[in-house]
Amino acid sequence: MVHFYTAIFESVLISSITICCKRQWDATTAPHRPHWQAGKNPSSQEAKASFLKWLQTRADQNGLLTLSKTSLRIVSCSELQDGPLLPQGSQALVTNSSESQSWAQFSMETYSKNLKTSLLGRTLLYAEEAKASFLKWLQTRADQNGLLTLSKTSLRIVSCSELQDGPLLPQGSQALVTNSSESQSWAQFSMETYSKNLKTSLLGRTLLYAEVVTSTMDLLEGLTLHLPKDVSLIAVAAQQNQGRGRGRNAWLSPQGCAMFTLGVQVELSSRLGQRIPFLQHLVALAVVEAVRTLPGYQDIDLRVKWPNDIYYSNLMKLGGVLVTSTVIGSTFHLLIGCGFNVTNSNPTVCINDLIQQYNIQHNCSLQPLSCAQLIARTVSCLEALISSFQQGGPDAVLPIYYKRWLHSGTQVRLWSEDGLEAEVVGLDCNGFLQVHSKEQGVVSVEPDGNSFDMLRNLVVIKQR
Repeated sequence: MVHFYTAIFESVLISSITICCKRQWDATTAPHRPHWQAGKNPSSQEAKASFLKWLQTRADQNGLLTLSKTSLRIVSCSELQDGPLLPQGSQALVTNSSESQSWAQFSMETYSKNLKTSLLGRTLLYAEEAKASFLKWLQTRADQNGLLTLSKTSLRIVSCSELQDGPLLPQGSQALVTNSSESQSWAQFSMETYSKNLKTSLLGRTLLYAEVVTSTMDLLEGLTLHLPKDVSLIAVAAQQNQGRGRGRNAWLSPQGCAMFTLGVQVELSSRLGQRIPFLQHLVALAVVEAVRTLPGYQDIDLRVKWPNDIYYSNLMKLGGVLVTSTVIGSTFHLLIGCGFNVTNSNPTVCINDLIQQYNIQHNCSLQPLSCAQLIARTVSCLEALISSFQQGGPDAVLPIYYKRWLHSGTQVRLWSEDGLEAEVVGLDCNGFLQVHSKEQGVVSVEPDGNSFDMLRNLVVIKQR
């Protein structure tokens, strides 16, 4: 069974500012508000993300935004219900109210229904738009019985009530539940935790969750090629029974391992599109950053191993990345498969083992982390890294990559134990490994088809 979610939790009823605080939104903020170039109308997601980012730059560390005649404390609905402490004369600015909320004098539903602008007044809603867009697209792809046939699986579109009545499913297909509760949780995954930690404007905001699948890649393969551009799918599973690694390797996928496949579109003409091998490096780095940018967790010794692995120090692998791509027109349609051990100590070691070990060694009490939290944080870090790369190219991300990887100055042999001796230099402008040997000078090694044997310090041809 596959549960479908869209990012309702992302919907920021920033319009409540306009409703409740319009008279206090004054000239002190106007020169600094986000603006858009003429002829370049933002999507609702872009406008919302831009405005929220701007709010955060103006607020202090306690989320307090001080204006000339009032102050606003940025809070979520849950924080509001818990009763946030507000300085005298300030108001709560709720950033994730329900889009259907209404008051005696104002209806958000009526406002959104009648708003026909491309820019003005549109800082409101719109996870609902993405959800509606995706559901409409699903219906165009499904047959008259609600069956969506993909390349490696099939999904029957059902509601919760239909599921309870026991829908007849063709052999090998799964139920795709389109109206599950956003607060639903399972033993291995919490939607609430995921939504709380997801800080993206697009990536990972439409989620498919299954307890057991063959592979999360199978869920998205063929599903993402013709998606609306405002929809980014992520498939998450508690367990896979046919997980995939590089080449023909199998990826062991026990419970406690964070497993997901994320759909990403990249224009061929963009900086990343011209150097697409870099993407797998950004994903591996995003996993490491998801942990090491948490306050208190910066010294947990997670590392990146070229080209696509996540390691504990230089000792043991605990995760990996697989990227597949299809080019349609001028766009890369990429599926990023990623798995890393979070709560499962077998078959190697997991992130929570490292945290427990760190607590013992340093007499501290860092809390264990969850799959939902780290998947959301990984996707958030990845979106930020992609954005940095698109703006500044490799130089924008390589400093942090080198800070986290294992290989600077490492002495290696190429291809075999009797091969050329070389020293790892770094990555070239295409994301290939650069090594320097006395015989050949600096040479680049493509990640596709090659691997780094840590035990023997070999760059070897990957076995297929």
